[in-house]
Amino acid sequence: MVKFKSASFVVAVVILIFGFSELPLNAQQSTESGKQQVFSANPFGLLFQLFNAEYERVISETSTIGFGGSTLRIENETDYDWEPDPITETDRYINFDVFWRFYPSGNPLVGWAFGAKLGITSVNDQTHLGYGFDLNRSWLLGPEENFYVGLGFGLKRLMGAPDDLIPVIPTIRIANVGFVF
Repeated sequence: MVKFKSASFVVAVVILIFGFSELPLNAQQSTESGKQQVFSANPFGLLFQLFNAEYERVISETSTIGFGGSTLRIENETDYDWEPDPITETDRYINFDVFWRFYPSGNPLVGWAFGAKLGITSVNDQTHLGYGFDLNRSWLLGPEENFYVGLGFGLKRLMGAPDDLIPVIPTIRIANVGFVF
């Protein structure tokens, strides 16, 4: 099991993303559009106690980097007396990833993309480092193309997962909507 302070890890990752991406972006920004970043979240997942949000930034003509997180809470019920079991009352999934995505069309933030991810995942109070890949499709909508819709699916391998936990878990981005700026 990997143990570290998640707040300090998040701060370090954010500093790395913003600190090291500024210089290359100035040299490689497209003249077609000044929109190089997107923030998106899944408002529909709130109906199912699922939430995820992402920040993605263009770093070249074909790729982006970013970070995102998600959480899912499942409440379990027992068959007797309708009282929840105090040990398994709530199953919880919390995830934070740093990712890189490649857009083969040469138009970042639009179209098909595949990428790699690395991050931490907590399942039922067990935290593990994990790595994986994802496949995504995104669209820019509206007259100024500043409304974003993205879908995605991937797999993530948890390192050091115990036998009672599946070592490979799916990751799903269901209809993230957001703004491009």
